[in-house]
Amino acid sequence: MVKVSVSEKRNLIPQSLELDENVKITTWGAIKVNKSHFFPSSFQIKSDEKVIYIDPVEIESSDMADYIFITHSHPDHFSLETIEKIMKPETLVICAKSVSKKFPKTGYMIKIVKPGDVLELDGLRFETVASYNDKEKVFLWIKAHPKSKQNVGYILTLNSGIRIYHAGDTGYIPEMKNIGNIDVALIPIGGDNLTMNIEDASRMANEVKPKFVIPTHYELIIHDSLTKFKNLVNKSIHVKVLE
Repeated sequence: MVKVSVSEKRNLIPQSLELDENVKITTWGAIKVNKSHFFPSSFQIKSDEKVIYIDPVEIESSDMADYIFITHSHPDHFSLETIEKIMKPETLVICAKSVSKKFPKTGYMIKIVKPGDVLELDGLRFETVASYNDKEKVFLWIKAHPKSKQNVGYILTLNSGIRIYHAGDTGYIPEMKNIGNIDVALIPIGGDNLTMNIEDASRMANEVKPKFVIPTHYELIIHDSLTKFKNLVNKSIHVKVLE
């Protein structure tokens, strides 16, 4: 069983990237997955008056959600307990069918999506992108992310025109060749045959060419690897580490 909690190595100050006066991306930093101190894929995006969360797990926020996007159902990405703390009656949850099955049958507004969907919600445009890994390795009792699960990443286009790509847990896959015009890419670099490793993540970043890239989904002990990642990413791309 995977146990997830707040890590004692968590920065007491939430870390943010402000893209303009109306758009801010925030993370609350390290969680503990069993005994591993881990930087997760949980983010809040504030855009104008909207509050958006992606994969909220063990976050510390009093901002109630307008939208909650879930990439897949692994416990470092999906926490019903956390979701319940930030929900209001009109909060819409966007997720794949496999994630929707984790919710109680009543009490939630859920929009089920699959890779390749394009939708608009009150001025927020989003696209779903395939997110998978064809490896069969199991790490900390978590199975890899098969394509058959139809897990998703998200490209959010905000009212300001800013485009944010959250890759979810994925390998370096062919579908990434169709992604472009990204301002911020949130991409996993932890490897272990569950996500992209440092080399693949840097190749993916250099191919997509975002203005900023935020590494996610890695153990805090790999700071040498973070340095390697920064060195492999094109100098025109700003690598922003939020811990």
